[in-house]
Amino acid sequence: MALDTDRRRQLHALKLKSLAETYLGISLSDLNGTEDGAIGIKRDDNCVTAVILAEERCSRAVGVAMAAATQAKADVIHIFAKEEASSLASAAELFRTSPTVWELNDRVATVAVASDPTSKESTDVDPELIAVLEAADLDVVYEHGIVAGEIRGLEVARIESDGEEQRIAVGVGAHDREAFALLHGGMPSGEALLRVTETVRFHRRAGAEPHPLNRLNAERWLRSQLIGSPQKIGATVLSSASPPTARRSLKETIPAVAYGRMAEGNQVVVVCTIGIDLNLIAFGAQARMYTDPEAQLIFVVPERDAHPLLKAMVEKLMVPAELIAIDDDWRDWKSSGSLA
Repeated sequence: MALDTDRRRQLHALKLKSLAETYLGISLSDLNGTEDGAIGIKRDDNCVTAVILAEERCSRAVGVAMAAATQAKADVIHIFAKEEASSLASAAELFRTSPTVWELNDRVATVAVASDPTSKESTDVDPELIAVLEAADLDVVYEHGIVAGEIRGLEVARIESDGEEQRIAVGVGAHDREAFALLHGGMPSGEALLRVTETVRFHRRAGAEPHPLNRLNAERWLRSQLIGSPQKIGATVLSSASPPTARRSLKETIPAVAYGRMAEGNQVVVVCTIGIDLNLIAFGAQARMYTDPEAQLIFVVPERDAHPLLKAMVEKLMVPAELIAIDDDWRDWKSSGSLA
């Protein structure tokens, strides 16, 4: 039987208490269990230590740890992670006060070794299929070997292969693509795209009534707006770029990444999100390392989401970055086109 939320939080807190005592030799004074793990603080006269347990959504642990440490003004940070410890260790190295990441195997913890950035996948796609997506006035997006056609950041088609032949699969998400193929499998790609895109464009526009099609992937919608109007953040050209880790599904919300050039001529990595995402800064720092370690890094959020905690976390990065707050009505922007 599944544990209720309160009981799960209690168990997470007890587990972190035990780990801190066993491996760090400290007793945590402030200890709170969460659905994803637990957060504990140890204060003494000379040092403040923040300790985090990551049991669920482990990929977000560095962001959670840096947020807790920033609020507590911690000098030392430890993360005990059930999964993805090597990747977390890589992200931790991008902050001036780098958390020590421990990899958990049952109740045994060992210091994690940072992994190298994921290698970029090459994409060999039939140019005729790309032309079909472009003819449907879709934004063609390349991410981790996947080529998709998007409308204002929402995927409506992707190019799939069975190993011998490539084809365009139409639909919003995997289940929609499968259903569309069953019902309209023999329909030409252009006609199939027209059916789907008309519906999506109607709902995914400024001022449209609330609908699942305009709530999904808002962060990618913001990226598409910036690509159309790069001057809003002082850039001359932007294009979509792969995130440091691939999305597992359409419903997974991770920041959207763009790459381009600023008016001054330097390269820039832009990371967009909607809402207050505590993992944004760690994610963006990894995105810069994955895309172009020498590039400027800019985080873009709507004004209402520019929380002081995010600004404080930006200042803790090893390599400087900037947080830009844009208009809350960014969906109303009219594209001005990019300047080459």
